[in-house]
Amino acid sequence: MSKTSNHLAMMVAGFLVSSCVQGQDYKRPPVEIPNGWAQIEKVTEASIVSDSQPETEWWKTFENDELSGLITQALQQNHDVKRALARLLEGRASVMSATAGLYPHINLSGSYTNLAISKNTLAGLGLATGQQPSPQVFATPGTTFDLWKGALDLRWEADFWGRIRRSREAAAADSRAIEQDARAIALSLIGDVGQSYFRIRELDEQLDIATRTLGVRKESLEIIQSRAVAGLASDLDVKRAEVLVAEAAGLLPDLERIRAVESHRLAVLTGMAPESLQIESKPLRAVVVQPEIPVGLPSQLLERRPDILQAEATLAASHARIGEARAHFFPTLAITGQGGLQSTEFAKWFTGNSLNYSIGPSITLPIFQGGTNLARLDLAESRYQQMLENYQQTILQAFREVADLLTSLHKRKEQLVRQREQLAAAHTAVRLAEIRYRKGLVNYLDVLDAQRTALATETQVVLTERTRLTDMVSLFKALGGGWASVTLSENAS
Repeated sequence: MSKTSNHLAMMVAGFLVSSCVQGQDYKRPPVEIPNGWAQIEKVTEASIVSDSQPETEWWKTFENDELSGLITQALQQNHDVKRALARLLEGRASVMSATAGLYPHINLSGSYTNLAISKNTLAGLGLATGQQPSPQVFATPGTTFDLWKGALDLRWEADFWGRIRRSREAAAADSRAIEQDARAIALSLIGDVGQSYFRIRELDEQLDIATRTLGVRKESLEIIQSRAVAGLASDLDVKRAEVLVAEAAGLLPDLERIRAVESHRLAVLTGMAPESLQIESKPLRAVVVQPEIPVGLPSQLLERRPDILQAEATLAASHARIGEARAHFFPTLAITGQGGLQSTEFAKWFTGNSLNYSIGPSITLPIFQGGTNLARLDLAESRYQQMLENYQQTILQAFREVADLLTSLHKRKEQLVRQREQLAAAHTAVRLAEIRYRKGLVNYLDVLDAQRTALATETQVVLTERTRLTDMVSLFKALGGGWASVTLSENAS
């Protein structure tokens, strides 16, 4: 037995020395990355800085406790996030399953059999038909006996060509891709909550504007009705004033409907039933802030954005599968063995004379597989090329999103300045039109046009302000946020 073990050990050592893992180790492909946001920073505001990165809880820079509470609740209760966290365990289990092939597989078995040998046969005849040597093969024809067996089965595949190791490498990369997908879902959720919250505040502001407008128009209607009684205004002016009142009153139900729908959306995002989330009215102007947004450097996007990291992890997995496919062209060496106790009498089953074993190596060399191995390699290489192009495109898309949002924020600021000037002029026009109307210099149609222009301008200012805030949220999202992967791992555990 000792001599056999020495020969086996020498054989395994020889193969280990000559073994070669197929395929090259993964290296990040070269990517053309701009040195900075210099061309864009020339037109951006002072709150955009490039010497730091977003903090982990970047949404707190908006200095809004209500928004922060909604985001925290969403991260804890949203079902999409919970599903993503559950997938993390799936990825880790896949890595464990792929790693199991590197270790020996051992099984314990036990059995009892009552055998009756045919009288019309010959002892040892089973060997001629390919049966393994066993008591029933060599038993005397016509005999009947019991057979008690207990054995350990061993099988271990020596991974000389790295097929199992490449498979484990691919599974680990897939697991990283799943983790980045979970980060992307969480980041998108935070962005959706922020955008929905600011949309609700915009609607609150519009409702406030519509309510104030309705009050002013009712007062104007009362004045015109009094003037009509005195003969200083026509019935047409009264009807035009009534049109304005009805127009302002008609805005309120529609704005309330839109706010209710947006509140339902926000409730679902936070993991609640649509009607269970109650948000008190607060105009947008009460939550407007200008946080400092650290954009960092373009190269840092490769390490921060979950979609880029996910695309790279998928690329690394497809690269490892090329090596796995190449390993199928080489021989497979496995060591199999079986050992245990075997006896025809139960009383002698657990004695030294019942010991038996068999162990030895086996080699399988693929000769003709009908093109299976070639097809497997072509598939792996094609898949890698696809993932490479997807990785490059994801990076370009990320740069474009950041560039678009940086430009948008700057232009929104300019737009707000001009719209506020327009709003001030519109309010002045309303005041002058009302004065001229009271003096009889113009008809009420001029007042109506001035009031409608002022209402439209004020609504547009609120819309632009809200869009600027949601652009900030989108920029944090485009930068990859500051979401720490360790938080996802802890939640998954």
